[in-house]
Formats: sequence, C-alpha cells, structure tokens
Amino acid sequence: MNNIFNVSVLTFFIIVTLQSCDSNDDFTSYEQVITTDLANKVITTASSINDYNFFVNNAANSSCSFIQYTWGYFNNPEGDYYEFTLGPIESLDMWLKEYEDAKTDALKATGIQFSNEDFFIKQLNNPSGFAGISERESILEYFEYCYLTWTETSVYSVPFSDISINCDSNATIYFWLFDENGKVDSFEGIGLNSLDGLLTDYNLDNNTNYSNDNIRIGSVTYTSNNEELWLRDQDDLMNYFENCMLSRDTSESDCLNFVYPLQVNRTNKQIDDVITLENDEDLVTTFNTNADELTFIFPIKLLGADGTHLIVESNDNLENAIDNSVDYCY
Repeated sequence: MNNIFNVSVLTFFIIVTLQSCDSNDDFTSYEQVITTDLANKVITTASSINDYNFFVNNAANSSCSFIQYTWGYFNNPEGDYYEFTLGPIESLDMWLKEYEDAKTDALKATGIQFSNEDFFIKQLNNPSGFAGISERESILEYFEYCYLTWTETSVYSVPFSDISINCDSNATIYFWLFDENGKVDSFEGIGLNSLDGLLTDYNLDNNTNYSNDNIRIGSVTYTSNNEELWLRDQDDLMNYFENCMLSRDTSESDCLNFVYPLQVNRTNKQIDDVITLENDEDLVTTFNTNADELTFIFPIKLLGADGTHLIVESNDNLENAIDNSVDYCY
C-alpha cells in the first residue's frame, strides 16, 4: 500500500513539474522582457538618419546633376549655432570638401567642434531648376527623378497660447495681432513680458479689447555666439521657446547603429521562433508588429558614428548605450 502511495505522489510531482515547464515556455522571463520604452528606443535608433547622412547617401546614389547651393547650419544640444552656405558645387566630392571647410570655419568662429549630427539643411537651391527646397520628400524626389513636381509651402508663426511662457529673454519678438478676419496689425517688443504693455497701449490707442488669444508670434531675433538669428518657421519658434534657445533634440540620433545580422526570439503561446534581422527595415518592421513577444539574442554589436565598436549583452546595456548615443557622434 505504501508503495502505491509513493508512486502516486511521485507521479503527481512529475506531472506538476512538466506542466510548470510547459507553462514557462509560453512566456518570456521577466529578465528578458523588452519594455515598451526600450522597444521605442530601438525603433528610433534603427530608423533615425541625420541630415548629413540623408543628403550624402542619396546624392551618392543619384545620377542627377548635383544641387549647386546648400544653405545649412550647425546646431548642437547646448544651443550653439553656426550658419553657412556651400556653393556653387558641381559634385559630391566638392560638397564634402566645402562641408569640412565649414566645420573648420565654425570651430574658429565659435570654439565649438560641431559633429555631423549637428548639421541641418536649411535650403537647397539649383538656379536652373528650383529654389528653396528643404523637405526630405522634395529632396528625395529630385534625387530620384532629377526634377520636382510640386512646390513647398512653409508654415510660419505660432499662437501665443502654444508657447512656453517660462522662457523670457532679451530677444526681439514680433507679435502679430489677429481677429476673425485675419491679421490686423503687428508690433515688436523685447522678451515675452513686453506683450502685456504693448497690448494694453494698443487697445487704449485704438479703442479695442484684444487679448493674448488674438496674438501670434511671428518671428524672434536673438544672438548666439555673436551671430544674429532670425527664427520664423513654426518648428524653430516652438523649439526656441522651450528654453530660450534653438537647440537640437537628442531623443533621436544617428550616432549609433545596429550591426547586422542580429537575431531575436519571438515567443508566444503558439510559436517559439528565431528571427534573423538583416537591416534596419527588418528591425523596424518586426518591432512595430511583435515587440511584446520579442527577446534579443545577445550579444549584439553596435557601431558609433565615430568608429567606436560596442558589444552589449543585456537589455540594460543596450538601453544605456542608446541613451548615451550622443557620446558616439562625429
């Protein structure tokens, strides 16, 4: 009888153990889970391309005549700014040389060593074909078809209610006054705090009752590294009023890139599969579709824009590398 009881107990524990193992196979262990935050950072890292790499890569693969003039600027996370013009230019090699000269000139003028990540295209111009393109869609269209089928339209000014009023400086601000019929008038002041007095005086002089709701910021003029900047595009204005300077966003970076191929496990209740990713497009597509079912197969290799080779062996290491990708810019 005792033998029968012992066999029954042993059988019970074997069944429970097997069921437990099967259950664990259905789920990713806590230590391996890719959080939503990390998944988003991985997607951003794989999909981000700065203006320098965007322009150079597309120009190198195009058979179109080279764009003659580039109006560009350097802008780092600290708000340092330097504007320059390249041209006339006939080839990519010539563009690269003039670009490096611009970096040298910027260092002499500002004392700042700007990186390729700090470069932004302001406008591209071909006197014989087009003028003033800046959107990536337009640039891609030109490099593919050697002509443009549409004209860009810029968006200027921002509602006063949309900006951060915590930013006040001695910048010259151009205020636009609007009513239901459109623009009524404009006036300028030094800093945001000047608006109350300007608007009060305007209402008294014109027997009106306008408020801040009728105000849009038309442009801002301020000085950075002894260079006067005039901002009027919506994105630039919103950027400026976040911290009283025009600064580069560091949440997206092209300074750190995955080295392929790399592998991930995809595990759920139906499948347990290894997926090989061959390029950024594969990674972005896979993570956009199945991020909550994926685990990395470590180690993973990363390459910095400055030539640094990184080997990461955990999610924490990977997230730390991405968070500090600015350290690998060139």
